[in-house]
Amino acid sequence: MSNRVTIRDIAAKAGVHFTTVALALRNSPRLSETTRKSIQKLATKMGYAPDPMLSALNAYRQTRRRPHYQATLAWINNWPDRGFLRSNDDFRDYHDGLKARAAELGYGVEEFWMQGKDLSFPKLGRILKARNIQGLIFAPQPEPHTEIDFDCSDFSAISLSYSLKRPGLHVVTNHHFRSMLLMMRHLDELGYRRIALAVHKSWSEKVGHGWFGGVLTAKELITSGMEILPVRLFGREDVRAWLKAEKPDAVVSHRQFYEQLLDLGVKMPRDLGFANLSVPSTSPEVSGISQSSLHIGRKAVDVLVDMLHRGERGVPDMPMHLLVDGVWVPGKTLRRQRAAVAG
Repeated sequence: MSNRVTIRDIAAKAGVHFTTVALALRNSPRLSETTRKSIQKLATKMGYAPDPMLSALNAYRQTRRRPHYQATLAWINNWPDRGFLRSNDDFRDYHDGLKARAAELGYGVEEFWMQGKDLSFPKLGRILKARNIQGLIFAPQPEPHTEIDFDCSDFSAISLSYSLKRPGLHVVTNHHFRSMLLMMRHLDELGYRRIALAVHKSWSEKVGHGWFGGVLTAKELITSGMEILPVRLFGREDVRAWLKAEKPDAVVSHRQFYEQLLDLGVKMPRDLGFANLSVPSTSPEVSGISQSSLHIGRKAVDVLVDMLHRGERGVPDMPMHLLVDGVWVPGKTLRRQRAAVAG
């Protein structure tokens, strides 16, 4: 059996130092693209394969030492209002989580606001190449089914929601189906039976209709007689009239609907239970599901850095979705119903 091809063997064949080979195999931006590809091609031709034990040891060492600066990752903001991503609780947590994880791995994160003066996606590509920024994270888009004219062939890129239709990238997001199913099971255990579901169509599309899938499954699995009452009118007086007519036990929705209920004078949970589809990390007093947004941001960086190391560039033939489970937050806007206590 022939000996394993080593980095030093490749270096001798290529006429370079072995550290140059190591950098090329990690796709380090410290080397030119021509040098990286040339060495990678030679390594493949020589039959090089990483030693799994050495790779594991190197990974352990990396966690034990203070990381040196590796490169910059681009955070792509495509919202008309640049500050919206910071004002939205989940999006802010995405950014804070990914920035913290990037720093742990030795990467910086720089925002590129696409609605700024004179910045187009073709121009962005030229800027990123000139600055040797190869890793891109697309923040959630303002509208579902967004299509962007951007050539990803020289970049490793991922998306943080389903709202980006083209280019079709790997996605890291919450497991909305399981989150809704978890929500409904807790509402059932608390004794809620008439549950209003207030979700805008565009938000359902942005999560791949995962919430509605969870609701339909819950109706099949929960046998206590739970009713789901879809809310399609979101004006203040429309909501007041709808609540009076339908008399739901609880509402499942977002922060905006919760604030609207407060504005209408609804006392929660005395008058009506409320469950938030995405409880902010800063508002644990509201009952519902935490989408684990900080963790989603951290995992997005892990996925992206792994793509950079493997040299995975461009639009994938088969996009993958990494789905992070949500967590139940008891909060104070739900309470056990009398029927549940009696049962």
